[in-house]
Amino acid sequence: YLSMLKLLVVLSLVALAAGDLYMSNPRGSNDRLNEQSTNRQNANRLFDSQNNAKGGYHIGPFMYYYAGSALELEWTNQHGCGGNKNAYCQVVIQYMCGDDVRDGTTTATIPEGDQAHRELVTLTTDEERRYFRSNDPENPDQVYRYGMHESWQYYSECSSRSRNRGLFIADRNVGSSARSTRQSNGNNRRGFECNEERDYYPYWHPTPWIDIAVLIDDSSRCSYYQDNTENNDDRNFCSNHINNNELDCQAAGATWESGSETAGKGVDCHGPTTGNHWSRDNHLGNGNGGKANRYRWIVSGDVISEFCVLRIRYNISTSDYDSWDTYSDENGALSPVKQDPYVEFGDIDGFVMNLSLAIDTSQFGRTFQDRSHTFAIRDSETDRRVYNLNVRGKRGNIVQTYPAVEYDYIPKELRVSAGDRIHTQWTGGDYQQDNDGEGKDRTDRSNIVEIADRKKNHPVEIGDGSLFGRDDQMRHAHLDQTNCKSLAELAATNNNNAGQMEQDDRNCMKLNAASPYFDGGMHTMDEAKTYHFMCSRNNNFTNRSQKGSITVDPFLKAWAIALVTLSGCACLIAIVVSIVGFTARLLPDGNPLHEGWRKINFLKDADDDDIDAGAD
Repeated sequence: YLSMLKLLVVLSLVALAAGDLYMSNPRGSNDRLNEQSTNRQNANRLFDSQNNAKGGYHIGPFMYYYAGSALELEWTNQHGCGGNKNAYCQVVIQYMCGDDVRDGTTTATIPEGDQAHRELVTLTTDEERRYFRSNDPENPDQVYRYGMHESWQYYSECSSRSRNRGLFIADRNVGSSARSTRQSNGNNRRGFECNEERDYYPYWHPTPWIDIAVLIDDSSRCSYYQDNTENNDDRNFCSNHINNNELDCQAAGATWESGSETAGKGVDCHGPTTGNHWSRDNHLGNGNGGKANRYRWIVSGDVISEFCVLRIRYNISTSDYDSWDTYSDENGALSPVKQDPYVEFGDIDGFVMNLSLAIDTSQFGRTFQDRSHTFAIRDSETDRRVYNLNVRGKRGNIVQTYPAVEYDYIPKELRVSAGDRIHTQWTGGDYQQDNDGEGKDRTDRSNIVEIADRKKNHPVEIGDGSLFGRDDQMRHAHLDQTNCKSLAELAATNNNNAGQMEQDDRNCMKLNAASPYFDGGMHTMDEAKTYHFMCSRNNNFTNRSQKGSITVDPFLKAWAIALVTLSGCACLIAIVVSIVGFTARLLPDGNPLHEGWRKINFLKDADDDDIDAGAD
């Protein structure tokens, strides 16, 4: 077993609070679906997040991203990372796609069984069609009732398979199957997730997940992760789905088979000096520069699919034992860490003094995670670089949204080159909690209007802006709303009551008639300058701001333009001299140009003679 153990790193460690890792872009669900309650209704719906129940964003109309485009991932984690001196950590970013991957329409956990989880429901309203997608394009109103990421077969095989008996489990009593780990001792089922795979990385059996990046606090370990990523290294399994290693498998009369379809793309790995994942502990949101943690994913084109999901896992560790070199031979009484121990700490006049340490050995090595709602990866429409410009956050002030975040654009400050393209797109919903905000209660809406600079709070006049053309300015500002009431009509039909006017479904000034989803399409950035923009609805200047900037650099930098100019001038001079010399040779004797050229060549010949004479 020890050789097997060298193919893993324990994803977790001490964390005695409730969590946490929360993904903001794409919108992390934290197992939430469409419930309007402050807390999610079911922590076991799809996966085990280990997070606070208040976290997560409800489902919105689905998003799609072009293969090869740059997507800014953003998350917050509570207990420090990226070289923080109080703990060790790793952040693992992965995605998976599949024809049966879905969000579902109920907060209930998917039932076990090959057929039970395939139950369908029929969509009957436009509201339902807005949020729930069918996995069958020929029957768009037939939708799976239950959400599912990992498949029933995957979970069934995990349940049958013996857990890795070589793992360090401290002083815990752990079950016999791969559903049991030191962190998840009770065999609780969360969707069709495999507990052992969730808690350990790289995992030693085939998984449906494709690695994107590993962000660690010791860059010397990057070669280990790059060598052992499932993207490059086939994983094996026993044909009886019981034994977890080749020797036991063959002894049982079964065959040891290869089960991974590797993409051969490796995994991106960053240590604390190159990754943007440093954060302080006991706080959500304080990363480098006071910003949340981010990673720019160049969306893979290896899998083109309408049904994908993104996962971010985060572990924390301490140095109370060597998590890279501690195995099952130190379990039980030999464990270097014990549950809630009392330790001697000096004496007073011979009376031994003890201290009680709040240590939970099931959390020495602890994994948190969040997952997105489903999204699509589609073939790119262009060979130019594409950047996604999205909106993150939810309705409410900072206290109401926490541990989620308030509205903002992401990236907030985007830098591109002339000729690059930007895909504007965002999603929201009508299932928010009853939080503070502009426009109709419980709704998310965002738009883009250009402003002269980020200290301004009034948009530039229509037609004066240069971020978009006039038609696109109107689309991004008004979000394709129709059947709008004028200001006079709103006042007349609502008795001049400002509160009622704000809640009116046809109040397009508050974006109430807009869809929560907006796809602004692709925009080529040609002019080299900096553009600023804001959201007219959520830029509530008394307590919050939703603003952003795009800086477009010239296709060539100043030094490159100078170099090209100088090279061009030198080439032009050489061409002129060659033409003059050729013409001079053709002219008759006595012509000034011909005679001048002869003198130049005479001097050159004289110099050559001097060199030859010196050689003699």
